[in-house]
Amino acid sequence: MSLDVLPEGLIPFQNTDGHAIALLVLIYLATAVIRGAFGFGAVAPAIVFTSFVVEPHYAILLSLVTACYCQFQIFPFALRHGDWKVAKPMFVSGFIALTLGVFVFKSLEAGWLTICLGIVMAGIVVLDRYEIMERLARSIDLRSTATAFTLSSAAGLITGIAGGGGMYLYSIYLKFACPTPALLRGTSILMGAIFIYWRLIAAAVMGLISLRLMIEALIMVPPSLIGGWAGIHFFRRADAKRFYGAFQLVLFLGAAILLWKGLQRVL
Repeated sequence: MSLDVLPEGLIPFQNTDGHAIALLVLIYLATAVIRGAFGFGAVAPAIVFTSFVVEPHYAILLSLVTACYCQFQIFPFALRHGDWKVAKPMFVSGFIALTLGVFVFKSLEAGWLTICLGIVMAGIVVLDRYEIMERLARSIDLRSTATAFTLSSAAGLITGIAGGGGMYLYSIYLKFACPTPALLRGTSILMGAIFIYWRLIAAAVMGLISLRLMIEALIMVPPSLIGGWAGIHFFRRADAKRFYGAFQLVLFLGAAILLWKGLQRVL
């Protein structure tokens, strides 16, 4: 069907330059390679680098809806290997915190949201690079209900505002609670999928999800799937440590530039 016969409000990327659209597609293709190679890590760089092309609110919402579409590619693994008993204690506090985070996200002016994105995404790299989460896990009582509640609340709030980063906090609990790699991966995907759909519902209730956004996100699905396929079939054979180190550096630089951009906007 030709785009000319669509209602004006449903024409995808109607007010976006063609070069910007091509750049968005390229970013989703490239960041999906990370997910294919390592099984995670596509959301943060997608949000960071699309925020250089479009407004940060739109970048986060586009990433959210696109990720919802792409869950079918990995969710069957979660159904086979995920542990509901491990995941359930994180849900109530996570749902509340996510909803609050989405409300804050909606309320933030674009400049302040850009600053939040830069801080959160740079923080993710530092936490991951220097294994701070692993060190923290050795100094807290992971069996405590209060610990699970605190981690889930913090992760939900961060994810609700910045669109990503929460799983790095959830990983502290999951690495303790899941004795095998398959159980860890399956439960991570299970929790990630449930929380991402809850975010979508919360955002829709708050009037942040439009039909045009859903169509635009659908356009990002093919490059995301192609990038994921390429990561699985080609980049897993590469020097994983060197490849991931380069990815961390690029993400950190992108987050730092984003933070500087946000500061310039609000000062």
